[in-house]
Amino acid sequence: MANTATPIRGEPTVDPAAQPGEALRAAVETAPAAAREPDLPASSPARSALDQLSRIEDKAARIEEKYARTEALLLRVEDKLGDAAGRMSEAARQADLDALRQEVAGFSRRFRNLPGLTSLVTTAIVTALLTAAITVALLKYGLPGVFPR
Repeated sequence: MANTATPIRGEPTVDPAAQPGEALRAAVETAPAAAREPDLPASSPARSALDQLSRIEDKAARIEEKYARTEALLLRVEDKLGDAAGRMSEAARQADLDALRQEVAGFSRRFRNLPGLTSLVTTAIVTALLTAAITVALLKYGLPGVFPR
């Protein structure tokens, strides 16, 4: 069951979800004129206290407005810094990609200089034939002092 309180006549309503400064301002602005400024003589201490209070409220309102403007400015600065950081990150990624491309190109050049399958097979066949020919020559003629005839 929701708690619904009805305001007393002449009492300002205050939204509890609103910010404190706004709630105070709303309470002061919505208060009846009789509650805000009672008819007091101009020279009475209560009247001067009310004047001081109203000046303090005005200053507080101006300070709140300055704070709100400063906060908005800082939020814009934060957004701009976030955008700049994103751009710098993207530039760093591009630099990393460029370095990676250069590495891949270097490896590609080195691999292209390696011998192909045909030359490897030819080398293997020539090596096998020469090894067989040298072995036959050693068996037939021998090697003096190491491999007898």
